[in-house]
Amino acid sequence: MANKLTTTDELTGVRVIGGKKGTKRIGKVRRFVFHPKEKRVVGFVVKRPDLLWMFRRKDVFVAYNGYDVVDGRIVVSQAPEATGKGACKAMGVNYDDCVLWAGLPVMGEDGTVYGTVGDVSFDPKTGEVRSLTVTQGATANALLGVREIPGHLIRGFKRGIGTALSVNGQDEGEEPILGAILVSDEVAELAVEGGLAAK
Repeated sequence: MANKLTTTDELTGVRVIGGKKGTKRIGKVRRFVFHPKEKRVVGFVVKRPDLLWMFRRKDVFVAYNGYDVVDGRIVVSQAPEATGKGACKAMGVNYDDCVLWAGLPVMGEDGTVYGTVGDVSFDPKTGEVRSLTVTQGATANALLGVREIPGHLIRGFKRGIGTALSVNGQDEGEEPILGAILVSDEVAELAVEGGLAAK
């Protein structure tokens, strides 16, 4: 793995291969999974193609350190701690407690909503989040620009504020569990980059 930072946008949709020879097609990167309490990526979910175009196959979870990028494709390690339950056990996390940051609201400590989580930059060796881009939708981004929040201003995932989450095992009638990415109020002072308004 390279020393440079990796982003979620860079890897989303990339082909994933594995197996004993490292050539078996597994699927494509679908979404990234984050630690429930820490500011770090724990891995990503691979969407496997349907069997005979009819039967849906279970997605595969790959740990942030359970793969290499070779010739533009992700090659999954054969080690038991690279995927699935083995990966979660090795990292000491419960998969059902982990969070998908993509699309969650980004909120200041004072309650200000800055937009939703877009691209997240992280260290591929540790999974540590280094920055995130706040998106407000394609049209708003083109007009108003985007705001990049450095890691030291990101507090992390917080329950009880923001948007209703989809939680495994939650009954339909239950009160929804809310969640958002909490950031320091200093974010309000960050410059917005790009956009027609700036020009």
